[in-house]
Amino acid sequence: MFPRLKELRNYEGYTQKDISEFLKVQRATYAGWECGKDIIPLKRLYMLANHYQVNMDYMLGISDKQEKVKAKAINDYQLVADNFKKFRKEHKLTQKQIADTLQTTQSNIHKYETGKCLITTMYAVEFAKNYNCSLDMLFNRKK
Repeated sequence: MFPRLKELRNYEGYTQKDISEFLKVQRATYAGWECGKDIIPLKRLYMLANHYQVNMDYMLGISDKQEKVKAKAINDYQLVADNFKKFRKEHKLTQKQIADTLQTTQSNIHKYETGKCLITTMYAVEFAKNYNCSLDMLFNRKK
């Protein structure tokens, strides 16, 4: 699912144990993310993108263009929510349209836009792919 996790880890000379300790998760948990058995949470993906100083879009395979990006730790989910809502409104989309595209409920989209919860990795990837939206922009890592 996310082959660049392994690619970047190997390139930087880290072991799975090194990265799992950095992310404060069990090595088996990280291994599951790296091999695609499990889905890495966006908060952890954000941490890794900052660690490697690369764009999230590249890490997820949304883009083949690797860019150097370093941002602050994510601690303001409302900012992500505001960016999500701003993007939707600028593109004249309804919550229902996005919900239908992502095969979720309008209620979930509302929760993402109000900051009640952070969008899940899979929905974020699908959103980025379907609407040509950079996750790095959504997470305020770049303009």
